[in-house]
Amino acid sequence: MVGSRSSAILLRVAALSAVVVMLVPATSFGAGGRNQTQRAAGNTLNLAQAVQIALARNLTMADARLQVDEKEYQRREAFSDFFPTIDLTYSATGYKYRQPGNVSALASAHDSRRLAAFTPPASFSNYPYRTDPYRGFTMSATMTQPLYTGGRLLNNYKYAQLGVDYSALQVEVTRQDLILEVYQAYYQLIQSQRLLFVAERSIRALEALRNQTREFYRAGVVPKVDVLATEGQLAQARVQRTQALTDIGLYKATLNFLLRYPQETPIDVVEDIEYRPNPYEIPGIYATAAANRIEIRQANISVDQAMALVRIAKSDLLPTVAVQANGARFNDDWNTFDHEAVNDWRLQGILTWTFDMFRRRDTVSDRRANQARSFVARELLVEQIMEQVKTAYLDMKRSESDIQDNRKGVEFRKENFRINQERYKEQVATYVEVLDAERQLALSEGEYYISLTGYWINRAVLERNMGMLRQ
Repeated sequence: MVGSRSSAILLRVAALSAVVVMLVPATSFGAGGRNQTQRAAGNTLNLAQAVQIALARNLTMADARLQVDEKEYQRREAFSDFFPTIDLTYSATGYKYRQPGNVSALASAHDSRRLAAFTPPASFSNYPYRTDPYRGFTMSATMTQPLYTGGRLLNNYKYAQLGVDYSALQVEVTRQDLILEVYQAYYQLIQSQRLLFVAERSIRALEALRNQTREFYRAGVVPKVDVLATEGQLAQARVQRTQALTDIGLYKATLNFLLRYPQETPIDVVEDIEYRPNPYEIPGIYATAAANRIEIRQANISVDQAMALVRIAKSDLLPTVAVQANGARFNDDWNTFDHEAVNDWRLQGILTWTFDMFRRRDTVSDRRANQARSFVARELLVEQIMEQVKTAYLDMKRSESDIQDNRKGVEFRKENFRINQERYKEQVATYVEVLDAERQLALSEGEYYISLTGYWINRAVLERNMGMLRQ
């Protein structure tokens, strides 16, 4: 009996030694183990390369640049209104019942009609005329030059110019937003890969422990509930591995979209998430955001555009003055350049003043209210930016603090796992305590990687909110 008990103890010690061999390399802390498993082939990108490719290929940047071109064409349209316009007109007119041949025919066929109604004027009684007065072809050219519009043309041009400036700034806003999206997808992909690495190591260790537990159960050393407990924890680790694999697929799809790679393109990233302290402090972050945020400059442009719309509406209350020159050539043949054609020239000044009771005045009031709203929106935007900066700063500091705490937690869990191994060898602790220590170590490592990647993501968000994310 004593011999069988000693054999069982030796069997457990041998099994534990096998488990330790599996666990110790699995719980090594740091990035060295993961870097050895990185793929050497495929599209391996660092963060700078990913950002550069996204800026060069992403369609949101192309759309922003095309919007600048669109606004530039609108500015040119407004500028062209300062120059005279030229209208060319060609018209053909025939007076059927005023021609002498038709007058005679109608007079004989319809005696009851008054002949005088169809008698041509005395000045055109003798044929042939130089030009037939009852059949005309006219080509005319009219040039109109506005002289005074109450400021409408000038403010239309100013509004269009401000639109160009706003769109140019929007390119930079789109650029920063795109860079932030790349940062987030990049670091979230690294986080998922690290969590997958931790889950796979935990699965390998748990599978080794499960196999030895089965041997113990067959030898009658442990009850079946211990085997079931090991199987349950192994199933949980596999669920975590499946979740990590799903996250990796999602973030690779996001990166492929941002880089305009076809989906299912194999892609890998350089896992550079080494902690480096941030240089940002309060209150400097607020001054940096106020100076660098492009959205504040855009809000200033929106206020100026609203003021231009007010002036455009006010110009409708004033008269407009224009000068118009018209030249025409009349002929009774389709060729108006024939030598028999008659020329006509006219130069006139046009004063137009439109009164429509209260509509135009109410339009001015509407534009003034819109200007006031633009001013309020700018002030609200500044306050929102400062709140975003403070929130991002606190999130970054929390992640930074979590890095230190989780690093210490990993060191504590490693030591706890080592102590439980020694106690198990001395038959003071059970294998369940060793199993729990391994699980806690895996969780601590996962939390450490989450806090590390979260720090870099929150730092990028802070830099975006300060208007500094321009890599």
